[in-house]
Amino acid sequence: METILILAALAACVAAGVTVAAMAARGRRAPLRLSNDLDEADEALLLGDVAPKAPPIDRSAEILDLEPVRDERSGMRQGETR
Repeated sequence: METILILAALAACVAAGVTVAAMAARGRRAPLRLSNDLDEADEALLLGDVAPKAPPIDRSAEILDLEPVRDERSGMRQGETR
């Protein structure tokens, strides 16, 4: 019984090895690449409106206070529990 189990495990390893070898052989093909068809007329598309962008942070905005706000209804600070 153990012999059959060992032979089955060996067959599974051989099958996995053959599968890995087949997949590795397929990966050796040259990659498909498109030709570069850019010319002088396309230069404006590539380099036309390149300018520094405005930062997403508004530095002129009001700076808010970090103290917790009291809830008018319960008289407790935000995040407090009873």
